[in-house]
Amino acid sequence: MYNGMQKMEYIIEEIEKNITCEIDYAHLAEETALSVYEFRRIFAFVVGCPLSEYVRKRRLSLAACELVRNKSITIGTISEKYGYSTTAAFSKAFSDFHGISPTVCQKTSPEIAIFPRPKFKWEIGEAKEQSFRIISEEAFSIKGYSAFSDLTDTCCCEKVWNDFYELGMDSGLSGDTLFVSYRNCRGNVKCCIGEAMPATATAADDRVPESKWLCVKMNTTDDDAVNQKYNTIMCEILPSARLTRRSDLPTVEVFPRDMSSDGFAWEIRIPIE
Repeated sequence: MYNGMQKMEYIIEEIEKNITCEIDYAHLAEETALSVYEFRRIFAFVVGCPLSEYVRKRRLSLAACELVRNKSITIGTISEKYGYSTTAAFSKAFSDFHGISPTVCQKTSPEIAIFPRPKFKWEIGEAKEQSFRIISEEAFSIKGYSAFSDLTDTCCCEKVWNDFYELGMDSGLSGDTLFVSYRNCRGNVKCCIGEAMPATATAADDRVPESKWLCVKMNTTDDDAVNQKYNTIMCEILPSARLTRRSDLPTVEVFPRDMSSDGFAWEIRIPIE
């Protein structure tokens, strides 16, 4: 856990160093030996807000500080510096966050609220037993629906899930179980939702090689709880069990096709060496 928190401190520092640049989220995930999907979930748990939201709030906080300190700098210069394509877009985001326009902030030097960098506390808590199982799975394919989740989305793959149902993709499946893979692809997350098929199935949306998997059961889809569980798996269970995540395989989640009942059981699967 300590090592995991050390890595997150390093990530926060890297974000700060590059706060005015385009941030390579995929590279940050690689630095922590996590998939992009896992990284986003663990970041949200540790820091308390999604990665893209954290970056946005830090940029708007620093932009306000610059406007208060420097009365001669233009709003256009500040908006460009902090990654906004137009001054209008920056002004709206700034006003929504601070409650005043950038111009008023610069001219009147009001009290401003800053979204701070997180402060990590090292605590030694009572060790708690964590349940998991390890299975060996032959290579398989996922056939159904796939799309990319933009890294600026607040909730990773939420739109892909929504489209899966809104487009009626679930109605074309025959099994009772949904397999979902989350794979790094071109710096984003490729999310594939469907049923498991033989590895040789044609027109598959994702093919997953043979592997061993560390499997953890869940009975809630609450984002905070799921984010916390991913943190527990990657920062506690894997190191404690002396297991290593395979970097070449996607994260997989397995759900019942019918998710209408409260507290339904589903499973997180992490590929291991």
